[in-house]
Amino acid sequence: MKIIAVDVGGTNIRVALIDLNGTVLSRTSCPIEKDNGEDVLEQIIHLVNPLFDNVEGIGIAVAGAVTSDGLVWAPNIPEWKDLPLERILREKFHVDVMVKDDRSSMIFGESRFGVAKGYKDVAYVIVGTGIAAGLIINGEIYGGSRGLAGSLGWLITDGKVSQDPVHGNFESKVAGLSLEKRFGMNGQILAEEASKGNIKALENLNKLGEEIGIGIVDLVTIVDPEIVVIGGGVSKSWQYIEKGIRHTLDEWGHPIFKGIKVVCSSLGDDAGILGIYGMIKERVGD
Repeated sequence: MKIIAVDVGGTNIRVALIDLNGTVLSRTSCPIEKDNGEDVLEQIIHLVNPLFDNVEGIGIAVAGAVTSDGLVWAPNIPEWKDLPLERILREKFHVDVMVKDDRSSMIFGESRFGVAKGYKDVAYVIVGTGIAAGLIINGEIYGGSRGLAGSLGWLITDGKVSQDPVHGNFESKVAGLSLEKRFGMNGQILAEEASKGNIKALENLNKLGEEIGIGIVDLVTIVDPEIVVIGGGVSKSWQYIEKGIRHTLDEWGHPIFKGIKVVCSSLGDDAGILGIYGMIKERVGD
């Protein structure tokens, strides 16, 4: 038997077919059609259809919020407000379907299969198209009363908030959509230029690391995790942002937290895929 795992991110949809032993049998991806929410749903169905043979269940990780009954709110996808995604896909494919937010899926994946395995209190900071954090407290994923715990993008980190709060928050300073506006190039090009020794790119990535560190200081102060894992697209630039992150933690963090373990995700882009796979595998049984 097999499980289909789907990661609906801020930029791409990734799909993997995985057997119950954890072997990835196939994978595919495509950019999200962001203009129409119905088109995104059709994209998911189109990607899943060819894989649907001897499938036990489907797991979907979504960048957004998911209620306990499977209603999805995805801010980057039009019309995905209270979308009954679980019900739609269950009626379409007639198998068990689980839909979870990407924060929960990624931290579950990292805690079961990655660098956070064995820790009971974990913060998984996702810096990609947006920014958020998955939380494990005392061995359990913590989502809060509305499933929005870890919404780091809404932090106010410097007090210089414009009249439109959405453009004065943490996400507007460090997430993917802001980098080109601030630095003249997106995160991928910044990393490529840094690898060539471009001094300006290296300086910008170090500055980005320092600013990401501010959010981590706030998060660590409140949650007190054993380990902080950095994931999302920015983790591909870890060697260039690590120093800045650690500098901010040393400069501004609680004295006891200055030695806290901060590491790069060991699963990279597969964190959400493997996390939602692990979640639904536990539900359908071994």
